[in-house]
Amino acid sequence: MKTPQAEKKPHTISTHGDTRVDNYYWLRDDQRTDPQVLSYLEQENAYSEAIMAPHAARKRSLYDEMVKRIPSTDMSVPYVRKGYRYQSRYEPGKEYATYLRQPEQATEVWETLLDGNQRAEGHEFYSLGALEISPNNTLLALSEDFLSRRQYTLRFRDLNSGEWLPDVIENVTAGAEWSADSTMLYYVRKHAQTLLPYQVYRHRLGSDPAQDELVYEEKDDTYYVSLSKTTSEHYITIYLSSTTTTEVLLLDATLPEAVPQVGIPRRKDHEYGIDHYQGRFYLRSNREGKISVSTIRINLMNKRWKR
Repeated sequence: MKTPQAEKKPHTISTHGDTRVDNYYWLRDDQRTDPQVLSYLEQENAYSEAIMAPHAARKRSLYDEMVKRIPSTDMSVPYVRKGYRYQSRYEPGKEYATYLRQPEQATEVWETLLDGNQRAEGHEFYSLGALEISPNNTLLALSEDFLSRRQYTLRFRDLNSGEWLPDVIENVTAGAEWSADSTMLYYVRKHAQTLLPYQVYRHRLGSDPAQDELVYEEKDDTYYVSLSKTTSEHYITIYLSSTTTTEVLLLDATLPEAVPQVGIPRRKDHEYGIDHYQGRFYLRSNREGKISVSTIRINLMNKRWKR
């Protein structure tokens, strides 16, 4: 079988005073609709299948061996949070986990929060990103990827009624964090072309996602934007990370119009992380140039740094 050869179509790109020619720029098809690009990919796939065909038996043997090493039934260690016990389980013959919870004092009945096998049905690919329970225990926010491009979609479910809410938010990262009053969700949107996570938005349940409020936008495309929450759950942290540098912004989860506050301004080669617990901030930092990581705490009242 003849090896597919992509046609060369010179395309000039000028960036930051540098000019280069990309002969294969035409293969970029963000919408995945270009007939020429799709045809070429089909040829590549067919070639790959033909080349690997003689190894089908070995491929199957390796697959079966790896599957045998995976327990057919598995479950996570239960953990308790805000009055509920949570656990995930894999059932025999099922590819995806089922997520459950029960009241902390109960010992028998489990409530199914999400069955990954049902969500994946009819799709060639499925990946669950975030599965976040609201602070008041009544709402579920989850992000799902059906394309294997790490482009997730946010959806919401009322845990009292079991109904899915109409709010749907496309092209986001896996992570998301609730506000303290359970009325808003913070999430990170990806750039439409580069797919880099760069914008943090605030969505109020029941509102049009097109009207979501932009909370922060990262202008430097060498930084990766992600969200997390401190141990106290009082603050939502916006982590801005490059290869060797970190900057953390803090959002007060109790304020409906919270504005990001810089923990420590970014500085080349300075990496750090911030947590908050029992009224104090805790900082892990390499700011003194040491290989070991030091722990520093900040008093909320007087802002003084203490080792």
